[in-house]
Amino acid sequence: MKKIKFSKRILAAGLVLALCLGTITGCQEKYPSGIVKEGGFTQEEASSTKVMVIGDYEIFMDEILIYAFQDAYMNGVTSDSWESKDATRKEAILSSIREGKILYDVAIHNNCELGESDIEFVNTSVNNFKMTMGDDILTKYGISDEVINKVFTEQAIVSKFENDMQNDMGQTITDDLNEAYKDYQFFSYYYMMFPIVEVNENNEPATNEDGSYIYLSDAEKEQAKKNAEEAIAKIEGGATHTDVAEEYGITPYCLDRVGYVDPNVELDEYTASIKDLKDGECSEVIENTLGYIVAVMLDSDDENLREGYISSMASEGVSSEYESLRQQWLATIPVDVEKDMEGTVWTDFDLKSVIVDMETGGII
Repeated sequence: MKKIKFSKRILAAGLVLALCLGTITGCQEKYPSGIVKEGGFTQEEASSTKVMVIGDYEIFMDEILIYAFQDAYMNGVTSDSWESKDATRKEAILSSIREGKILYDVAIHNNCELGESDIEFVNTSVNNFKMTMGDDILTKYGISDEVINKVFTEQAIVSKFENDMQNDMGQTITDDLNEAYKDYQFFSYYYMMFPIVEVNENNEPATNEDGSYIYLSDAEKEQAKKNAEEAIAKIEGGATHTDVAEEYGITPYCLDRVGYVDPNVELDEYTASIKDLKDGECSEVIENTLGYIVAVMLDSDDENLREGYISSMASEGVSSEYESLRQQWLATIPVDVEKDMEGTVWTDFDLKSVIVDMETGGII
């Protein structure tokens, strides 16, 4: 039994941002008191200017600024289109930090802790962030080492928690699927079509005005069947199926196919005719509406196909179940989008100037 592995998202987008940000310059901010001040915040102002409350968590300007940088970078926002995006981007930043805080709260209450390698990665990312941003810009916006460490660590805990939960969920679903499909036969084969209808320039069946197929003459149909029989003999004699298809000019009508047999379901005639073929064997000539079919068995017990099928189903199952669970977690802390805000601090904040600064620094 093969354990399915989901990608390890050990750090959130903010940690990716740490490796990419460049120098930022210039800003003018409006404070809650209405005073317009050149040059951003002092560290004391940024860490004491409260923007919102999420449950028991108070969010200050320095922390939300980091989320603002992340949002601008990840979404490629530009100052030219900012007027139409101001409210949207501000709300997106609020939503991001709300979800992050709530999931962090859930993770902490589920005793999620970072391991040594996780902590090392966080420390490296924090250092990269600080080096890329530069002391001048961090000082200008009042962003301290403490708040950088706090944001990156919390995001890492959330990512680790989500990753661990999805891996546990994925393993359970995978085990169930392996049991459910243990008696199924998965196989892959080459599908060869010898047409008995005319085809257009796109190698599609040609039709009359009424939509009916335009069939070849009886003599041409007979030759198509003869070609199919000859192809079987050549392939079973050692010729490569793709070479034979090319020889008869039918490559555009051939393709690799896969299938499986459910032991609890009655098989259709076509599947029944090919399921017992050994590797390299061909089916008998099978006639359908469009031509004569020959199936060449490539792998009668395709374990890679089985694993891929189960992996795909498990991923879909995890995606659906995890999203439902995630919504339950997000409901653990009630949110009031108006009452949770600290006056008009966020509404008054000139976020466009941050975008301009990021553009000036070549970041976006």
